[in-house]
Amino acid sequence: MTADYRAIFTENGSLYGNEYIVPDPLTTEFRLRFQTAEECTPRVLKVLEIMIPEEAPIYCEGYQMLSLTAGTFGHPRQTGRIDEVRDYRLYDSRDGILGANFFAFYADGLWHLVGATSCTETDIFFRKSNGVLEIYWELGDITVAAGSEYESEYICFLTGSSRDEILDEYARRINIRMPPLSGRRDTGWCSWYAYYAGITEARIRENLDIMAAEWPELRIMLIDDGYQPFMGDWLESSERFRSGVKLISEDILARGKCPALWISPFIASGGSRLFREHRDWFIQGDDGVPLAAGDITYGGWRDTPWYLLDTSVYEVREHLARVFRILRRDYGISCFKLDACYFGALPGARSSRPGVTWISRYRLGLTAIRRGAGEDACLIGCNAPLWPSLGLLNVMRLGDDAERRQERAVLNCEMLRYRYWMADMFWTMDPDAILTAPLEGSPPPETAVRVMTAQAYALGGMLMLGDPLGGTGFPGGERFFRMLFGQVRDRKRAVPVNRALTVFRNDAGAVTVFGGNSGEPLAAYRGMFRVFAGRAAAEEDAVPAGDAEILVPEGLLRNL
Repeated sequence: MTADYRAIFTENGSLYGNEYIVPDPLTTEFRLRFQTAEECTPRVLKVLEIMIPEEAPIYCEGYQMLSLTAGTFGHPRQTGRIDEVRDYRLYDSRDGILGANFFAFYADGLWHLVGATSCTETDIFFRKSNGVLEIYWELGDITVAAGSEYESEYICFLTGSSRDEILDEYARRINIRMPPLSGRRDTGWCSWYAYYAGITEARIRENLDIMAAEWPELRIMLIDDGYQPFMGDWLESSERFRSGVKLISEDILARGKCPALWISPFIASGGSRLFREHRDWFIQGDDGVPLAAGDITYGGWRDTPWYLLDTSVYEVREHLARVFRILRRDYGISCFKLDACYFGALPGARSSRPGVTWISRYRLGLTAIRRGAGEDACLIGCNAPLWPSLGLLNVMRLGDDAERRQERAVLNCEMLRYRYWMADMFWTMDPDAILTAPLEGSPPPETAVRVMTAQAYALGGMLMLGDPLGGTGFPGGERFFRMLFGQVRDRKRAVPVNRALTVFRNDAGAVTVFGGNSGEPLAAYRGMFRVFAGRAAAEEDAVPAGDAEILVPEGLLRNL
């Protein structure tokens, strides 16, 4: 079925003729449904084609965190760093893939959106072909019996005068289908960007001493990747952690801080004890041999090859629940950064249990982790599939890894500008760490630090430092940053004030500007103070592209 977007978005009755889209009698949404006279495995179904003007601005999410598409329909632009076809080999290498979950565009003075409002078993994705938008329903290995039907996800079609308006309405509908968990706003320190995988027990203790003595504003101490001997052996400690993570966690608690731990729960390396002793717990190829991630997608960033745990298997879920139960009950850890979540929901990886899709397998795994960690634990998603994670995580990373480079700061700035609407709607946002100090002789540009700080402030979520605490280098001094860290738990997502400048206003009255167009004046903010510049904004002040400022009212400045 091919139709002009005006017919799709103004006369939804025209969709009734589509055999896969059926109206839900209780709502204005539709259900995806497949019926068959003979047993079959449909895998991928084209649901709809929509004719959209080539000049229409677009916004389309990727399946996972690192991909996002913007630009226009005629010239789509990959905003995230990852191309899901080229880099991750998703969608059977189809050309023209724009993304998954939802697609929004602007035409005839209105924003239009088509998107899934539930994602528990299958998903939808979007492709441009021959000048039209194609919508596909991906069913994977689901087999539908003869004479029966398979009914799964809900979709909706929305129209509004502003992008924010339809995105907020879209979020409201998603939250009805997949209610969000309570989020968490907190501050802390992360070891990864200070030491990467070269972390040691001595370095953790050195930073704990400084944190306990000099940083009352920081609560969480996150021990990131590098403490374990192999990916998958999360209850074992490497030779660089001779005292063990348990004792270090107890010491962190004794110093009045909250221990947090990085884990990639859905993978294990080939050298791990877990893989050696339980090869039958992993996703198998057609030859009955465990499938390495690199055989079907990106292979991982270190300690490879990675193998994929099959969480459709009961024993695997019990294993995950046990690991997190021990870490919570015996180690005292209540905050977990779950990385490489994408590998737990890989569409090309077939579950060993019939009827368990790649998405339901992932959600079963997260549910087991929650069961072990406790209902009040904080689960932070990273490198995660977006819609499959809805309703199961407290906090979500929605930008790329922070780096001490202006280019990466600007990339994250743009990604988070598009995704700010998800903050406090689906989860608390984790904008990743703020990096202020040089590492190996490479200091981050001051403007990069401004961008990192401004976006973290505007999004109102977690606020983490990623420097060795003995060597921070805040532009304009430490006092302003301490104020930001001290008030993080009282903040909420900022409200957009001026889209052209990307200006956000927080509840406290502070204004954040980042990613503005070069040469745009800040005349509307006379009487406010440019904290990093140390003087009041004037007519001639401008926000260069990729730069950022945090503006605060004059009265608030006295508190610095």
